[in-house]
Amino acid sequence: MDYKEQTFINHPAKVRNSSIELLKIIAILLIVVSHVVQTLYTPNDMVNMQDYILGISTSTTNIQCLILAMLQSSGAFGNTIFFICSAWFLLDSSKVNKKKMLQMLLDIWVVSIIILITVYFLRGGDIGLVMIIKQIFPITFQNNWYVTCYLLFYPIHPFLNLIISKINQKTLFRTSFILSFLYIGVNFVQDGHFFTSRLILWVTLYLVIAYMKYYLVDISNDFKINIRLFIVGFVGNYGIIALTNFLGLHIGVFNDKLLRWGSNCSPFIILMVIGMLNIARNIHFENSIVNYISKLSLLIYIIHENILLRTYYRPLMWQWVYTNMGYSHVLLWTIILTVIVFTFGLVASIIYKNTIQKCVTKFINATYPSLCKKYAKFETLLLRLH
Repeated sequence: MDYKEQTFINHPAKVRNSSIELLKIIAILLIVVSHVVQTLYTPNDMVNMQDYILGISTSTTNIQCLILAMLQSSGAFGNTIFFICSAWFLLDSSKVNKKKMLQMLLDIWVVSIIILITVYFLRGGDIGLVMIIKQIFPITFQNNWYVTCYLLFYPIHPFLNLIISKINQKTLFRTSFILSFLYIGVNFVQDGHFFTSRLILWVTLYLVIAYMKYYLVDISNDFKINIRLFIVGFVGNYGIIALTNFLGLHIGVFNDKLLRWGSNCSPFIILMVIGMLNIARNIHFENSIVNYISKLSLLIYIIHENILLRTYYRPLMWQWVYTNMGYSHVLLWTIILTVIVFTFGLVASIIYKNTIQKCVTKFINATYPSLCKKYAKFETLLLRLH
């Protein structure tokens, strides 16, 4: 019996390894950094003042601007950490936790409504009908694309696991290799080919992680190899940006391409994350604070990146910096604003978790059995149709 067969037959008890949880905290910090930088360089028609905008997409001799361009890829870095960590553990799952999905849906909706009401009154109702509709239906309008994509991916993962358990090593290798070539390799060079989407990319990554977990066990557990993987990914990810900057200073066609490489399908980011995951898996420690903050990562994500907050309030932070401090130390201010935004998200998440989320959980526990019965009746009715 090989490792894959053992894994599918014997599901190991879940042990919370704080090194993995620390990896998730690093991921949310990277995502916050990326969003702070994104606000700095992205024009926003919803706010009156636009002079804070700093162009970082063009080649430069300013080291701070070059580092900011590199930090822009932090969002894809953090998102990939979240997904690959989830994929590793989802491969041991045989069913969908419907109550977990319902908890996520309601938490996202409740947080969105709370922020809508708060911002509506703070702005005297000046937020526009489109924003209100998006805020009422945050999942439908993909206000946070990662959350929406995860809620689409999560229900299909048991079917992917079933397929993975039925195919042999060669078939899994060929499938993951071909999909990786199409949706990681080709789309890294030129995004949008072969009807790509983030969901297809995630299915591809899931199969890659499955192959690594079941057939590359020795490599996955080799500390030195995974350090090398991380170094190769790190040098590749930031080296290609530095190279593009150098070429852009001398060749016009590369001049505005600094932000070209920070995508979710970057093979260098994927290599870094795989190396980090395998290193973290082999460093075991337990820390209650790390585990607690890690549990709040979803709430921190949906709060700090709420569409109303990122549209109306994050630009004001940069506008204040530009007006009062200037951009001579813009990199330092990026770090400061990142700490402020993360702290706000963390504190708001703790308050929500210890107050309103308890009510949401009680509501789910009270209504879930009834919802299951009603759905079962509905499904039975549909199955009787001929």
